[in-house]
Amino acid sequence: MTEMLSKTFAERVAASIELLEAIKADRGLLAQLPEETVIRFLTAAGQIARPDRVGQEQLWKARQLRKQVKRRAQFEALQRQLDKTGIRRQRQQQVFPTPSPTAAIPAPTPPIELSEPVDCYICKYPYRQAHSFYDWLCPSCAEFNWQKRHQTADLSGRVALITGARVKIGYQAAIKLLRAGARVIALTRFPKDAVARYAKEPDFGVWGDRLEVYGLDLRHTPSVEVFAAHVKTVYDRLDFLFNNACQTVRRPPDFYQHLMDGETQSLEALPSVARRVLANHEILRSQSRVLAPEARTRGLQHSAALSQLPLLEGEGERGNQLFPAGQLDADLQQIDLRKHNSWRLPLAEVSAIELLEVHLVNAVAPFILNARLKPLMLRYPSKDKHIVNVSAMEGQFYRTRKTDKHPHTNMAKAALNMMTRTSAADYINDGIHMNSVDTGWITDEDPAELAERKRVTQGFHPPLDHVDAAARICDPIFSGFLTGQHVWGQFLKDYQPARW
Repeated sequence: MTEMLSKTFAERVAASIELLEAIKADRGLLAQLPEETVIRFLTAAGQIARPDRVGQEQLWKARQLRKQVKRRAQFEALQRQLDKTGIRRQRQQQVFPTPSPTAAIPAPTPPIELSEPVDCYICKYPYRQAHSFYDWLCPSCAEFNWQKRHQTADLSGRVALITGARVKIGYQAAIKLLRAGARVIALTRFPKDAVARYAKEPDFGVWGDRLEVYGLDLRHTPSVEVFAAHVKTVYDRLDFLFNNACQTVRRPPDFYQHLMDGETQSLEALPSVARRVLANHEILRSQSRVLAPEARTRGLQHSAALSQLPLLEGEGERGNQLFPAGQLDADLQQIDLRKHNSWRLPLAEVSAIELLEVHLVNAVAPFILNARLKPLMLRYPSKDKHIVNVSAMEGQFYRTRKTDKHPHTNMAKAALNMMTRTSAADYINDGIHMNSVDTGWITDEDPAELAERKRVTQGFHPPLDHVDAAARICDPIFSGFLTGQHVWGQFLKDYQPARW
């Protein structure tokens, strides 16, 4: 009955209670009524007091529905409050914004009062005052992360190499390093797109001459070896090495198709700024054509084109219904409308191709770069060098909750962590501080449809963003330079040592 919630119905029930209580006090009142009416009255009263199974279920369902409606109203009220935070307003922008180059830390606005307590993503304690920027961090954790987010140090004269530096974490980390004064060697499969992204930054003119971009597909191990040999020849020092590139979910050729027109442009067709940033990359490509067989340098010569190789069944079938042309996300990457991806696959459903690719990118390439570039890192005598193996909680053994999905990515990150665990004690003898760093939860890897459903029904948003992740992987360096205390041999989560 829809009128059950109305004021009129409540008034009728109140009147009925008074009537029943009066009859209870003086049952003789019923004598005024016809026998037939008395029978109907007592029958109805008895059925209400002792309902049958159907009646009991009706009441239970009605109460559950009221609870659901109330919970949903509370949920929506909370979401409206959290939607006022900076991180959520930022996600509503069409393109993810790189922080302003200003050195000053913006003062946060007053906290947002929440209608109900929320558990902090980091410390797990409940809180009712939300930071003006972070939606899932308590005031204490939020303020600490806000300061770390804007942390920097003077890295003038230092040289950093970072893989996976075209988008997201790697891009934001490279920006932090460049703004701190370092020279940055940025690796990506799509070098021309990367240069175009960096050139759009408002302060590119300040640090653009300290940026060099190389095209390299880390899945092609011989090319990684050739690249490492080139770096040792061309550069006189290397202070920081970030093994950031990561394959979590394999994307088919159509995902990268929109990049190919730009990547196939001739060097002469590019702006002079792009030609300068890509100069050493082109020198390496030219030299490798002469000095090494094409089979050994394919990942350097054709880093972008290799993304178009159909390696799994069905990948060669062109069609834009799952990768609609012209539709890009906030990172200016192709929208992926597949209903299933490898993030939800158990072991028996993961392809051998994806298993191998994940290990080549996440573990094998870092192994080679860490090993082959150590002599270059030792060339300049200092004791404040760093290797950051960018990891994730998927690679942690001491974790109470672990699903049976994506075992291949878990294995690859665990392998990366084991390299840190094993070799950090060796590298520290030469002043190289090797750590694994968890980036924090910044992305929902589920298929787009499922991720959107979780956002609407559960209010799920990743608690951090790319800049927070970049701050985490840069922190061993920035904190070390600011305090003089350089950590090594740790698995760092939320800026603190965590269990392996």
